[in-house]
Amino acid sequence: MADENHSPIIAAGWVQRGRQPARWDGASLAAVAEINELMLERLRDAALEAQERPRLVEGLRDWWCLLDDNARQRLARCPYLLLDAEFDCPARWQAARLVSGVQDTPAARGYFHSAAGVAVVRRSLMLAWHLARSNRLSARVMLGMNPESADGIAGSALKHLEGLAELRPAWIVPRWEGQPLIWRQMIQAAIGGSDAALRRVQLRGLQLMAAMW
Repeated sequence: MADENHSPIIAAGWVQRGRQPARWDGASLAAVAEINELMLERLRDAALEAQERPRLVEGLRDWWCLLDDNARQRLARCPYLLLDAEFDCPARWQAARLVSGVQDTPAARGYFHSAAGVAVVRRSLMLAWHLARSNRLSARVMLGMNPESADGIAGSALKHLEGLAELRPAWIVPRWEGQPLIWRQMIQAAIGGSDAALRRVQLRGLQLMAAMW
């Protein structure tokens, strides 16, 4: 049986302070929920637009259109970030490569090409920088960040992360972008109003993230 302090379920949102018992990192959870809500709002807006839609939005367009304010807020209150910036990929976050990418990578359309989308990415990267420097456990559980990536992000200058947000790289996407079934289940649970159903699907997401550690 796994040590409860290392269980991916118990660890979500918890921090250790010396010999004191673990407790919820409420500030980080609130930041994650705020970013999630902004991201979900952007995806719902994309579903309502007439122009070409990203594949996760297009494939579940009817579901996204049903995600009203209350359902969006419920879904956003999740113990992990619903955005995937490849925080588990150290090569993305080596400081030298980060600088090069900011200088050389052209802007690309994607889920977050609008001004509102850039704001979502910027907040996500600022949170990643903060947690990489101050709370590696929360970075691991909430963002799916491995230690090597955390080292690269923590050592990066804020201006370089700002540059990444402005360039809107196409590799920043919703988490599980290629698994629309997970998103349909999450949206359905949020719309249906069942807290138990929403917890189950969020737990499934947490298990998927833990499998990558």
